[in-house]
Amino acid sequence: MFKAEAVMYDCPVNVTVSRCLPREFECKDRITCIHKSWKCDGDKDCPDGSDENMANCPIRKCRPDQFQCHNHACIPGHLICSGQPECADGSDELDCGTEAPKCDQKTHFHCGGNVCIPLTKVCDKRMDCPNGEDEPGDKCGHNECTENNGGCSQICVDTPSSFFCDCMPGYKLMDNKTCDDINECEIPGACSQLCINEKGTFKCQCVNGYAKDPNDHTRCKPMEGHASLLFARRHDIRKISLDHHEMTAIVNDTKSATALDFVFRTGMIFWSDISDQKIYKAPIDEGSERVVVIKESLTTSDGLAVDWIYNHIYWTDTGRNTIELANFEGNMRKVLVRDSLEEPRAIAVNPLDGWMYWTDWGTEPKIERAGMDGSHRQTIVSYEVKWPNGLTLDLVGRKVYWVDAKLNVISSCNYDGSSRRVVLYSPDVLQHPFSITTFEDSVYWTDWDKQAVYKANKFTGKDITAITSTNSLQNPMVIHVYHPYRQPDGENHCQAVNGHCSHLCLPAPHINDKSPLISCACPDGLRLLGDGLMCVEDRKYKIPFREWGGGYSTQGGDDKYRQDIIGPHFTCATIAIQNVVLVE
Repeated sequence: MFKAEAVMYDCPVNVTVSRCLPREFECKDRITCIHKSWKCDGDKDCPDGSDENMANCPIRKCRPDQFQCHNHACIPGHLICSGQPECADGSDELDCGTEAPKCDQKTHFHCGGNVCIPLTKVCDKRMDCPNGEDEPGDKCGHNECTENNGGCSQICVDTPSSFFCDCMPGYKLMDNKTCDDINECEIPGACSQLCINEKGTFKCQCVNGYAKDPNDHTRCKPMEGHASLLFARRHDIRKISLDHHEMTAIVNDTKSATALDFVFRTGMIFWSDISDQKIYKAPIDEGSERVVVIKESLTTSDGLAVDWIYNHIYWTDTGRNTIELANFEGNMRKVLVRDSLEEPRAIAVNPLDGWMYWTDWGTEPKIERAGMDGSHRQTIVSYEVKWPNGLTLDLVGRKVYWVDAKLNVISSCNYDGSSRRVVLYSPDVLQHPFSITTFEDSVYWTDWDKQAVYKANKFTGKDITAITSTNSLQNPMVIHVYHPYRQPDGENHCQAVNGHCSHLCLPAPHINDKSPLISCACPDGLRLLGDGLMCVEDRKYKIPFREWGGGYSTQGGDDKYRQDIIGPHFTCATIAIQNVVLVE
């Protein structure tokens, strides 16, 4: 192994170290970090708006080939009136002209151009169209439907001067005459859960644990439990009953609580505190009995997820640029993902299928997934994504939902990234969404600018409702629905003799019916032998750092050990690595 001596030079007294990276802009609140390129872009990204402070942001002038949005941002000129808003305020899609009105053939007659008149004025021996098209002479009083049903496959409707074809309920016109079955199951939200298409109709079913709403048989309701919302609020963690919106504090006096998750089976909650740089746990009803789970080598954990079946916690660290795991006691710690991560934030896991999902709002924003053992990593969302703050899984619908604070949208897709769609776009309602969760037919999210919790229909984005009053919650952070159905029961395939693993036994990603169920892994500092079961001590680069109280850095490589010793945000110290020798 390499042996080295580290020398640290003195820093000025009372130097404040920013938690933001060199490529980021630190908001005035000294909490929020954004990309430097977002400063003075006309879109308020800091909760306090300090990135758009007019004293520091002169009004921009766009090039002649660009369009200037109402918020002064510049976009390529060819993107205006494209049908897709490129400006954050949507001003590039204003005043784009209007299409000629389309006449409803069931009630109106089209004279041509932009003129429509009621059918009652057709063949009334008065010319109401500019050129008398409504008085076709020989066609008035002729019923085309008497001849071969007008060629219509189902319904023929006679009009004063012509006719049109129509379809029975559950069918639609494929051309002007032929009807075919409507697949209602292709319509988002036609059923809450399971949808079965039939000729001319459809029927809805519910998964185990749910029953049809007696007032609407297309909707499913849980058969037990009362749902609540858990959310962090920097200085405390709160719980809101969804029945009567009663709010209670379950953990008080936190410095900067950010990410959280829970184990419903045991009533335990876990949360990260980015000021303390620790992860804690406590019984949900006894928040004062907190215990430190992770206390070392943690920089900024904005995302945390609990594997309620195999009993591990997973978290993102945007300072160390890692995704890590440990057991509920904080032992058996392991870095699962460390390459090609810039700004990992939200994370969610599905131990039933062995997959984890996370967002990254770095220079190439994306949403990725990998097995909960770190294998089979892949990008599932890579375009039209800028600041994916929050992410959640709909385990019943098998969907991924996320909020984008830069694009002001809530979007969804299948687990593999297919069938992507925008659920809600609203610069007014989604001003700065941070976290999202889902339950039944609703999505819930926190918004920094509005300082509130909202909900909307998860299929249509409609029925937007404020769960809390606006400006009543300072710094609302990560949010979760607290209900047993959010963590359905599943088999722990590691339970018997720890899956024959010497250390970590993790769920493997379910790719097909022949995929392995579990995967053995080793905590940091150990390596897996060829048998795939046993871990032994690994040779690592160990660097003594006497100035920091002794001990060793256990990461290899120049950049890694510098980062491990002083942290990636340290800006005033200079480290010199000297006398590197190989030690057996």
